[in-house]
Amino acid sequence: AELLDKATNLKVIGRAGVGVDNVDLAAATRRGVVVMNTPGGNTISAAEHTFAMMLSLARHIPEADKSIKSGKWERKHFTGNELRGKTLGVIGLGRIGQEVIRRAQSFEMTILGYDPYVDPERIGLKNVTAMALDDLVVESDFITLHLPKNKATENLIDAKRLATMKSSARIINCARGGLIDEIALAEALHAGKIAGAAIDVFVTEPPTDNPLLSAPNIVLTPHLGASTVEAGESVAVEICEQIRAYLTSQKMTNAVNAPVPDLAVFKQIQPNLDLANRMGFIAHHLIPGKIDQVILTFGGEAAHIQPLLLSALRGLLRERYDSEINFINAKYIAQAQGVELVTVSDQKIGDLPSAIALKIVGSDGHNREIVGYADQNGIGRLTRLDEFKFDIAPNGTLLFIENFDVPGVVGRVGTILGDAQVNIAGISLSRNKERKIALAIVRCDQMVSELVVEKLLSDSAIQNVVQVV
Repeated sequence: AELLDKATNLKVIGRAGVGVDNVDLAAATRRGVVVMNTPGGNTISAAEHTFAMMLSLARHIPEADKSIKSGKWERKHFTGNELRGKTLGVIGLGRIGQEVIRRAQSFEMTILGYDPYVDPERIGLKNVTAMALDDLVVESDFITLHLPKNKATENLIDAKRLATMKSSARIINCARGGLIDEIALAEALHAGKIAGAAIDVFVTEPPTDNPLLSAPNIVLTPHLGASTVEAGESVAVEICEQIRAYLTSQKMTNAVNAPVPDLAVFKQIQPNLDLANRMGFIAHHLIPGKIDQVILTFGGEAAHIQPLLLSALRGLLRERYDSEINFINAKYIAQAQGVELVTVSDQKIGDLPSAIALKIVGSDGHNREIVGYADQNGIGRLTRLDEFKFDIAPNGTLLFIENFDVPGVVGRVGTILGDAQVNIAGISLSRNKERKIALAIVRCDQMVSELVVEKLLSDSAIQNVVQVV
């Protein structure tokens, strides 16, 4: 922020790559500086590196290279395996995962796919068998991961899943460090429980004290997925063209912080954008599976509906995809996953001024609708979830607790949270008398541990607990 304050003539910041962690987006937005990135420039390089790692494992290339350079000739020792006819399990069906699949099919591999949010057929992937994660792990000869790292995917491949893999199976991670439990993987390799692994990304980089460094049957590279001349040139040219287009014609491509070209309008609707984003993120947790349809209804100016939809999609998709979700690519990514997007202009949503209603239709027939509005101070409020009415700010850690409408539940919830030293910042209660079901939204000052969530669920009156951080 301090540096941006000194750049009084700055109009745009370009990132030749994906991550913009080194840019203060909030400060840039306040100053009207557009921040752009190039999220698709390294897709091919990452997919090809994945395949290079797979072939290195199958044919023992690194070990054979080291052996012959030491003066040995050990052909029988390095007998490998063909990829043809083998089963490849692809975990994560985003851009990179899809490119890996295309290459694997040319090698005549059988493809299994797992993505909790994507149906292979709906995104045009042919000859890919969708399969539950645990089944894919059991059936695959090779497994490759192409997911974002978040709470749901951290240590996704843990000791338990490694134990269910074929002893002849191999696993590759060129996506994010921490998707595989590094300690469990090292132990599995030392014990010979799996045939090999290839890792390009690590929890801590560089991995100076990592058990994988001394593990057998493993190929390691220093985060080279995007490190090609072509990828570097591609993102450099792409970001230059984007900056030129913005400076000459105000055209924004891959802008991560600007859903509308008019900065004044952006500032005007910022509270609603923030609210829509938060509502989308809450919806992601309430419907964790595949989504068929997203319907956004807005009671304000019709011209603002599309930016609000994009903001809601950013929240909904940000933990479901292997790349950064921004205002430019959110709609494309949702539609590429087969999600139908609908917008409705309705001046009366629960008699609230400029209210937003976000309805998510799940592929399993499960639907959720969230309603909220930004008050005169720009503070977002949630007013309804399905048939349950509330009045609570959606910021901070939220617990959505559904229970039978019987006496004593709220008191027991408070006791469990209090015993765990969790301070309650706010609570809003609602109930459906006909169904005899109640729903509470509890806002906490800190994240609640899984142990506390399990303790809440152990109460016979509590049916479900969802935490949104």
